[in-house]
Amino acid sequence: MSIEYQDARERLVAEQAVALLRAVEKSMHAAPEGQGLARMEATLMEKGRTHLAEVLKLAIEGHPEAQKGGRTQKRVRVGRRCDSKATPPRR
Repeated sequence: MSIEYQDARERLVAEQAVALLRAVEKSMHAAPEGQGLARMEATLMEKGRTHLAEVLKLAIEGHPEAQKGGRTQKRVRVGRRCDSKATPPRR
């Protein structure tokens, strides 16, 4: 399979995902008998969260408006209460 990356960020995320897979597999092979799955899960939780945080950081860096709060797609009115009479009660 060949992937065409749009930019260096995508290539970095893909390389990090492969590194994560390799770390999980390595922890499985190094685990004592009967502890393979537990060690794999521990590695995934530790290194996977780091990977996801990096993906989030890269995604945010690619969209400066996200850092500033950006504009919403739709105007939001503050202080307006919903009319509960408009929706029929559930039975």
